[in-house]
Amino acid sequence: MNLQRILLFCCAFCAFGCRPEPAGDLTLLVDANHAYTGEPVSGLDFELERRVLENGVLNGNYQWVGSETTQADGRAEFHFKRLNVLDYQLKLVSSDWFNRSDFIHPDEFITQTEVSTQVEATPRGTVHIRLVNAFPFDEWDQIQFRTLNIPGEYATCSNAWESHVGESVLVERTCDVEADRYLPFFYTITRNEESVETLDSIWIPRGVLTELEILY
Repeated sequence: MNLQRILLFCCAFCAFGCRPEPAGDLTLLVDANHAYTGEPVSGLDFELERRVLENGVLNGNYQWVGSETTQADGRAEFHFKRLNVLDYQLKLVSSDWFNRSDFIHPDEFITQTEVSTQVEATPRGTVHIRLVNAFPFDEWDQIQFRTLNIPGEYATCSNAWESHVGESVLVERTCDVEADRYLPFFYTITRNEESVETLDSIWIPRGVLTELEILY
């Protein structure tokens, strides 16, 4: 009789005691779209963090929840346990894309265990601007230059005018811009009391250093 009880206990332990714990009781679905086209973007890396209330006290530091990468359909899924949370921070941390943070209020999970959010991903490129007086005439040679990119929510190249005078001008700067599009720019060259204006543009591919050199 005791042997039968032991066998029953072993069967019950195998059926229930060895069952793996579920991945989590909350799910966050992240759908990433290209900021220009609205098309899904695969291969984007996301991180999820949260600030937790412990024993009625706020832990001011964000705690790591997990990291996921979007699949072919542009979706990433986070699975995690329900805790007493002040807020969630979803961060886009993929290279070649502008980093961004989106906050998700825990009240979204009060009446449901699965929440969806959409993120617009903006491609990032880098441009190296080089202005060189390669054919000097006299000390009054001048170039006035500016990019014509429109400032947005990310820190990119300044579109302010810059002016340089002299025979030995060599000015360089490197900055990020929104990529996968043309970067328009405008400059005026004054030499021997004559001015020539030029409006042009250059293609900025994502994740690449693009050289913009003006020799005058």
